Amino acid sequence: MVETAISQQTGFAHLTDLPCIKLQYGTASAVVSLYGAQVLSYQPQPGKELLWLSPKAQWHNQTAIRGGVPVCWPWFGPAGAVFNPAQDALPNHGLVRNRLWQLIQQHSGPTAASVTLMTELDNLPYYSGSVKLQLCLTLTDSLSIALSCSSQMPQQAALHSYFALDNIANAAVRPLPDSYYDKVSDSMQQNSSKVVRITSETDRIYPDSAAQLRMDSDSSQLALTQTGHDATVVWNPWQEKSAATADLAADSYRQFICVETARLSSAAATLALTQQIKAL
Repeated sequence: MVETAISQQTGFAHLTDLPCIKLQYGTASAVVSLYGAQVLSYQPQPGKELLWLSPKAQWHNQTAIRGGVPVCWPWFGPAGAVFNPAQDALPNHGLVRNRLWQLIQQHSGPTAASVTLMTELDNLPYYSGSVKLQLCLTLTDSLSIALSCSSQMPQQAALHSYFALDNIANAAVRPLPDSYYDKVSDSMQQNSSKVVRITSETDRIYPDSAAQLRMDSDSSQLALTQTGHDATVVWNPWQEKSAATADLAADSYRQFICVETARLSSAAATLALTQQIKAL
C-alpha cells in the first residue's frame, strides 16, 4: 500500500517563514504555499525537482512569489477594460497572488493525497458581491492543479507554471499550434514547426492548444495535460529582462521555461481550469 501524508510546515527553501502544506504520496512530494495558493515544489521522486523557484523570490510587503505555479485570476497580464472600468492602478495577473488562502479540505488515502484551498473576495473592481475561488491540489503518480470558481462572471485565469531546466537551450515544448500571438512584437505569427524552442525573449499566446503537451529538457520529460483552457502561454524573459528584474538573477532565464495553462476569454462564465504534470 502506498503511504500518503499531509502536513503543515513553516518555510520552504529560503522563504523561511512562509506558511506551507506538504503532500506526500509514496516517494513523491509537493509543497503549496498558503500565500497565493502557489505550488512551490513537485518532486516525483526525492531530489528530482520539476518546478523552479527564484533564489531571489520574496513574499513580504504584498510581493508575489517568483516561481513555482502562480495563480493568475481574475485577469491575465494587465487588467483590460472589462475588468477595470475605472482605469485604476491594478496589479498584473490579478488579485490573488498576494493573499493568504484557507485550507478547507484535505484527504490522505491509498490512492491520493489532496488539499483544497479557498479565498473569498468581495467587491471586485468590475463585479459586486462575494466570489469564492478554490484551488485543489492532488498528488498521485502525477500532480494535478485545479482552479475553479462557480460564479458566472467575466474571469480570465492561468496556472503560470515555471518548469526547472538545466539549460534553456535544450528545452522544447510540443505540439503547439502553427499560429500564435507574439506579445514581444505585438503581432500574430506563424510557426512552421509545432516544436517550440527558446532562443530569445519569448512571450507567446497559442490559442486553441491541445489537451496534451510534452516538455523535454536535459533532465526531464514531462507530459502536461490541460483542461478548461483556451490557450497555452510560453514565456521566458531572456537575458536583458532577467538581469533587470529584481526577483530574478542575471542568469535565471537559463534555468526555467514557463508553460502556462490559460483561459483568456473574458466572456461571462464559470471557471474550471486544470493542469496535470507527469514525469515520463
